[in-house]
Amino acid sequence: MAPRLTSSSNGRGPALSALVAEWAGHNPKIRRVWVSERGDDGVAVALEVQPVADSDETLPVWIANSEKWRLELEARIGRTVDLEQRHRTDEADALIYERAG
Repeated sequence: MAPRLTSSSNGRGPALSALVAEWAGHNPKIRRVWVSERGDDGVAVALEVQPVADSDETLPVWIANSEKWRLELEARIGRTVDLEQRHRTDEADALIYERAG
């Protein structure tokens, strides 16, 4: 069953996936985003971040930005966000953003 990606908190705003994808598009440190809705009206968002400089290391970027990103997403969509770092896909979640190139 495909994830249900409905609207913002008031039910009349843009689709959740569009809001999160737009946010990610303005953040060059984000490579991919997966979203799934939780039963408690919250949203699970998994981010794959761009590695640091010339390495494959992403943990420093995650540590420096994850709390700020969670707060930005909650303000944008009006719902509680459970944010996690991800390096792989989970078929239960919908890939809603992938940076080109």
